[in-house]
Amino acid sequence: MTAEPVRTVQAVLEGFGSSFSAFTAAFNEGHYVLWLGSGISRERVPNVGELLGRVVEHLRANIVPGKADCEYRGALDEVLGLAGLSDAELGTIDLSIRFRVWPLRQRIVSSLVTNYSRVLDVLVGEENPEDYLVWTGLDVPNTYGSPDLEPDVEHYCIAILMLEGLVEAAVTANWDGLLEKALNELTPAFGSLVRVAVKPDDFRVVGRRIEVVKVHGCAVRARDDEAEFRSSLVARHSQISSWTEQPQNRLIRKQLEVQYAARPTLMIGLSTQDENFHTIFAAATQDLARSWPVSPPAVVLCEERLESYHRSVLRTTYGSTYQGNAVAINDSSLLGAYGKPVLLALVLSSLTEKLSFLVEDEMEGIWGSAAVKQLQTDLLGLRDVVARHADPADPTALQRSAILEFQRQFAARLINVVNLALTVFRTGRIPVSGGRRYEPLSDRPAAQAVLNADFPSKQFGRLGVALALIGRGLTSEQWSVVPGDGEAAGDCAVQLITNQRNARVFFVKDATALTHLRLDASFDESDGDVLIVVADKEPPTKTRSPRTRFGRDGKTSVGRFNVESSVADTASPDDLYEAFKLASGY
Repeated sequence: MTAEPVRTVQAVLEGFGSSFSAFTAAFNEGHYVLWLGSGISRERVPNVGELLGRVVEHLRANIVPGKADCEYRGALDEVLGLAGLSDAELGTIDLSIRFRVWPLRQRIVSSLVTNYSRVLDVLVGEENPEDYLVWTGLDVPNTYGSPDLEPDVEHYCIAILMLEGLVEAAVTANWDGLLEKALNELTPAFGSLVRVAVKPDDFRVVGRRIEVVKVHGCAVRARDDEAEFRSSLVARHSQISSWTEQPQNRLIRKQLEVQYAARPTLMIGLSTQDENFHTIFAAATQDLARSWPVSPPAVVLCEERLESYHRSVLRTTYGSTYQGNAVAINDSSLLGAYGKPVLLALVLSSLTEKLSFLVEDEMEGIWGSAAVKQLQTDLLGLRDVVARHADPADPTALQRSAILEFQRQFAARLINVVNLALTVFRTGRIPVSGGRRYEPLSDRPAAQAVLNADFPSKQFGRLGVALALIGRGLTSEQWSVVPGDGEAAGDCAVQLITNQRNARVFFVKDATALTHLRLDASFDESDGDVLIVVADKEPPTKTRSPRTRFGRDGKTSVGRFNVESSVADTASPDDLYEAFKLASGY
């Protein structure tokens, strides 16, 4: 088991390459289903403790002084009873002051967190509806359904992994619409790609390759259509305990049981304390049992440590084989890290693994496995350098808010540069500035993508070769790299920086894309600090003074490196690297 928490992206990647390599390989093949909880939204919506504080304050503020049978006073007494306070402690509470300054506030909140569903089940008089504390006390429409809420790093990373075809389905207990909002921002095809299932009728929507199942309802839909969706919001103990037996939930329950039984699970931000989840897991394992040992792990947890409810899930999942193998099973399941570093690491890992697969697919028949291994190692070097920029150099010197903002800026820059590089590579067009879009490398795992006749696998394999060469120069300190900016007109994918010069690098797949880039005046033909990397062999140019295939001719002009032609003219990655340096003027 991980002795210390893993809190950097680089450290998570190290685990992916060692003790969790089987998980990583299976994830990159699209095997895992995500089960998501409030932890992925904790920085965007109030946590359980804050919400319970709101409930107590709402009840306190609405007490009618002097009214002996005040429904708000009665409900508050019942809530405080769930906190386990002694009569003496209850006697010290001054209801005339706001809850946030109560001396016992922290103790009350801590006690109520484990009883949150029972708190929300407290009735407030005869006239108010059963869900009064959920709908009005928590103000669900404006707290979770607000259109002003912005996705966080976790939501964007999950959206990227879905668009890359590595995650087909996510099951979430969250009311907010932040994952859907991130997907909608990143792709204009949201309406035709994503099925969001809140009620059984939603499963009739077919032809969508991405699915989000919202087990406990959706605040966004409830805000927009209270009559239809308010009743779908699940939080009260009476709802949770009877959820699996309610006829209206039967179809969703069956869908979730199939997902849990048939596919391995990655849990992110999900405490699994709710009884309905345990019932689903138990029913799923009865239909299709799992036993230890198994590879990849059936359940992987984005947690820094295991709690009793996590162990209960693992015991249910592995059945009788858990006893006697608990330590090994726990070790195989606990990543030791929370969602942000894990998801950022998965994005970097999956993009690298896709390119690595495509490099092998293209190059093994040309140079053999040893050369391919070298190129893949150089790609990993590039990935690891990027990963070092995902966390502050000295997080201990920063407040938590500053660390979170640093991670958000990194995620935004990653989305920006990947979209810029891949859009230019495919089309030769600079993306339109404004908005946040993401151009996936492929919409399915690489081993499936190469089977599609329309997927430019050879060109992407050559792009991987070019990036491996940049990675080699980076790890050998030949140059440093600055990513481009899709918001800047005519910006490149990356800049290679040395003491002598800066080279702005554009990647294009073929001569047609290069023509578009040229016609759009994305670079100056006489700019000697521009390097164009072309994946495919180009048609010979008609000129009276033929120039060499790569290298400089003494004139100030754009540098050119053609990957396919240069591979044909060299015999090894070392020779190709020298040719690349010559073409780029280093």
